[in-house]
Amino acid sequence: MKKIRLTAVLMAAMLLLSVSSAAFAEGFGVYEWSAAGTAMGENYMFAEDDPAVLAYNPSAITKLDGSYISFGTSWVNPATSISFTNGPLNAGRSSEYDNEYSPAFTPYFYYAKKVSSNGWFGLAAFPRFGNNIEYDDAWAGRYDTIFSGVKGITIQPTYAFKIGSKLSAAVGLDINYVNLKMRKDTPAMAGALGYLGDLQSLVEGHSTNLGWVASLTYDFNEKTSAAITYRARVKQTMDADASFYGSLAMLGDYRLDTRAHGTVTLPDSVAIGLGHKFNDRTRMEINAIWTNWSTFNALNLTFDDRVLGVIDSSNSVKDWKAAWRIGIGLEHKLSDKWSLLCGYVFDQSPVPDERMDFMVPTGDRHRGSIGFKYRPTENSEIAFAYTAIWAGNRYVASQLNGMDFTNAYIHDGLTQIVSLGYTMKLK
Repeated sequence: MKKIRLTAVLMAAMLLLSVSSAAFAEGFGVYEWSAAGTAMGENYMFAEDDPAVLAYNPSAITKLDGSYISFGTSWVNPATSISFTNGPLNAGRSSEYDNEYSPAFTPYFYYAKKVSSNGWFGLAAFPRFGNNIEYDDAWAGRYDTIFSGVKGITIQPTYAFKIGSKLSAAVGLDINYVNLKMRKDTPAMAGALGYLGDLQSLVEGHSTNLGWVASLTYDFNEKTSAAITYRARVKQTMDADASFYGSLAMLGDYRLDTRAHGTVTLPDSVAIGLGHKFNDRTRMEINAIWTNWSTFNALNLTFDDRVLGVIDSSNSVKDWKAAWRIGIGLEHKLSDKWSLLCGYVFDQSPVPDERMDFMVPTGDRHRGSIGFKYRPTENSEIAFAYTAIWAGNRYVASQLNGMDFTNAYIHDGLTQIVSLGYTMKLK
């Protein structure tokens, strides 16, 4: 048993070290927090015998008797097509582009233990934010982005306790890490000389700050429960490396290496859920999450040194809005060994039409999931899930210095996700 536990911990550590980035929820939120949860469309606030509830509803670990460990990952493959309708940057080039997404992995790890007669401790590590999208260097939207990458992971120590026989509560710390990498082109203008060519820019940095999470679960009876989880906003202030380089008319090769500084406030959110057991074999959840994406009102950077002696900042207005995510999930136990899970989610885009760009190029999303649990022993469980996400079509009118420079139609957005996880009761 000790060898099995050590192997499980080592595998979980390897998964976390391989964390990648992808965007497949509203904004650049990530909700693939467990394989079993993904199978239910991430409607997983009342899961039984699974420490993964630490991500969805931490107060639910008060239903765990003993100590548990869970780890796994999701493989994500998103794709979107873009059709350009006009714009000088597309002259002489194809009007059709496909996003060059790199398939991403989103690993997770959870541990929970009953530590006293009325106390539970949990430790969670899971991705909450991500974006990974890349285009051809010469494509028509290159002043918006060529590559946009966000990797965000939360480390969450949690303490939970019961208040009477029906109410449970939990509080936790959100140790929030974000890595940002952005590459795009910038037109070089020199007064009377006019346009000299394009400078490529690369900005890369990381930041860590603290937030918190709190949740409550109320059991109306043995079959029906309600829960609420609040996650606080996190302000990330980043000092990044920035490089500008290119070959310009009359100036020749140009390169500037400097430092960039910016601040982004990641949104707070409220999740509410209702869970009901129809019988010993079948249960259902209805969940809704409100995410305050209005905190992402701009992506502004300032530079220590002026580019070409003129440019000292990069400003991009976002003005995102709060968005809802509403879903339903079902779990049915077919036998002592097998359970079937499925779920559906409607995911509202927080990006208003007038601020739509190519960094997060999707509209409202519809998500369908299906999966299973297999229990090879009394104390272990394997979960598998397949998810398809269909994104709504959007028009983009990207701007440069307040003027439209290219228009496009984003369509045929489809993200496919395959998830695999393992849960074990240690004692």
